[in-house]
Amino acid sequence: MEKKCPYCGEGEFVEARQEGYASLTPVGKIFTLKQQALYHILCTNCGRVVESYVKNPKKLVTEESKVKSS
Repeated sequence: MEKKCPYCGEGEFVEARQEGYASLTPVGKIFTLKQQALYHILCTNCGRVVESYVKNPKKLVTEESKVKSS
């Protein structure tokens, strides 16, 4: 199944990495080696971000960062 952009309908994408001051850090931590770059999948036609993710989400888990499911 071919993936389509939900905004413009095109099907060509590019992956980009956001890091530096925009990296993700666990809640409750100021200085940590657990920072994770945020990756985005962007449509090459309209430029919209269609997906965002981190490659190692478990590195962000701390007791303070856990969210209770209801």
